[in-house]
Amino acid sequence: MKALQVVNYQPASSAQLVTLPDPTPGENDVLVRVQAAAFNPLDAKLSQGVMQAFFPLTFPYIPGTDFAGEIIAVGGKVKNFAIGDTVLGRADPTAGGAMADIICLDHTLIALCPSGLAPATAACLPTPAGVAQLALNTLNSGPNAPLLITGTGAVARAAILLARSQGPGPIYVLGDGLDRVANLGATPVSPTDPALADIMTKTAHVLDTAGGHLQKAVLNHVQPGTHIATVSVPIDEATATAKALKTGFVFLQTDPAILANLANMALASPLAVPNITTFALADSIAVFNDFANGTLKGKPVMVASTS
Repeated sequence: MKALQVVNYQPASSAQLVTLPDPTPGENDVLVRVQAAAFNPLDAKLSQGVMQAFFPLTFPYIPGTDFAGEIIAVGGKVKNFAIGDTVLGRADPTAGGAMADIICLDHTLIALCPSGLAPATAACLPTPAGVAQLALNTLNSGPNAPLLITGTGAVARAAILLARSQGPGPIYVLGDGLDRVANLGATPVSPTDPALADIMTKTAHVLDTAGGHLQKAVLNHVQPGTHIATVSVPIDEATATAKALKTGFVFLQTDPAILANLANMALASPLAVPNITTFALADSIAVFNDFANGTLKGKPVMVASTS
């Protein structure tokens, strides 16, 4: 099989396209022929070594966690999947493996794709929509409670749509470039909007996808007892204690039930990230390097050749 491979952390680029033996599945594994694989911001952070405390990489390493494809082999103990099934999944970040012709991983890290869901769409779901759903589950705000979401990126977009599907409560989105979340059913709020102070008096649940100045804007107006789930930058313990907040940092753990639900929702809702840029595995060296150093914008998705 062909695969993108790196042998050290960025910024020293070591990306290369290599030919490797096809992997052999263990008893609990599946082999999936990758039809599409998406890069996420986490992949850039992993490649730069800034996540070593949480996700230390062993080199050589094949980047990419999020993918969609067709099962071509199953381990002896795998009973709920079969050869020919179309699936989406998210590999463990320390294992990676998605930027390749074939990926081998435990069957508990995948879910069936419904018929009609394009592989490039499915590959965009596991990390951004998955962490959004886990964060909403953590907040457990109830169907009618107001919710404030910070940020306008992929996680925030998914969180808005998922929250809308779970209840009619008001949803506010705090951010810059609010046109990116227009028409998704949330009330846009600028960080300098005087209305933010009033909104925070009514909002006991916050999903912070952004950190930085948006997190600071929330903390300037937050009420005691507010529950804030963060997915980008944790709130320091001293601040949480001083303001009497309930806080938690959400690490994404792949949940096949969540994956399956997201895939089914994506047939009817625009859960996938906009501004997708597709590329072939043969072009993955340049795409990976540009994405890792921040010069490539949008959502890069590798699409396998059908020839």
